[in-house]
Formats: sequence, structure tokens, C-alpha cells
Amino acid sequence: MKKKCEKCGKDFEPAQPHFKTCRNCHLSQNRSLPTTSINDLLLPSFHDSSGNLTKNVFIDIPAQLASIFANDNPNLASKQLRDFYNIILRARNKSILKGMVVVRPILWECQRNAEYQLKRNVIPQSFFKFLEHYIKLAEKDEKPLDGFCQHIQSIIAYYPKEKGER
Repeated sequence: MKKKCEKCGKDFEPAQPHFKTCRNCHLSQNRSLPTTSINDLLLPSFHDSSGNLTKNVFIDIPAQLASIFANDNPNLASKQLRDFYNIILRARNKSILKGMVVVRPILWECQRNAEYQLKRNVIPQSFFKFLEHYIKLAEKDEKPLDGFCQHIQSIIAYYPKEKGER
């Protein structure tokens, strides 16, 4: 039995008959995350002044980004996020073995795939902006590439569970 979400007005299939909001609105409401622009959440660097990964790579910002991506396109499945993560992971692994010269074409492939998925409305504009920003950062060196890999993995961990997913 389909219902109309009281918050966003979209049709949804409630998991329980008494649910009044869709999964995305319910999650964003329960997390009580501030409504933030994607531009406010893009990190200028993944590392602190000592060269260590910062907390924002793993906690807080990834949860907010996951919520934004899910709200911007409720049909975005975690599989699409994992597909992009796998490309970034492949790039990171190649950078360890062969250096950044081999990695840049992989990152450009990721950018191309993102543009194609955006045209097909598979990924939201916010996720495309996220990828575009971090691909430019990751092209520079192995350290930002590793940070990007960790960051996107954290977003996947916070991404809302899909119906039927274990």
C-alpha cells in the first residue's frame, strides 16, 4: 500500500502501516543533521598539518553526505556508490604499485563514468560535484587519493539501507 510522505510529498511504500514519512525523510529527521550545501562539506584536504587523516574523513561529514545523496536521488542505490568506490580503490592500489602516472587515466575514467551516469539521472548532481572535486584533489598525489578512498568508503557505510538489503 503506497502512501504520500508527509514531509517531502513523494510516494513511498511504508515498512510499517503507521509510518508517515519516506525512508529518506525519516533518516534525515532522526539524524537531525543540519541542512547543509554540498559545497560546505567538500574538504580542502583529507589530512591535518601532521599528515594524518582527519576525523571528518570517517565521521560526521560522510554521514551528512550520505544523507544528501540519498535525498537528492532516492533511487540512487548503494551499488552505484560502490561501483565508483571500486574505481577509486583500483586507482589507489595501482598508485602503490606503479605510481601516479598510471593512476590518472583511471581517475579520468571515473570522471567520464560520473558524467555519463549524471546524464542518465542515475546519480544526483551533488554526488557528481563530490566526485569532480575529489578526483581533482586525488590526481595530485597518493596521499589525497588514499584519503578519497577512505572518505567514499565511509559514505557508503553511512548510506541508508535499501529495502530488501541485508
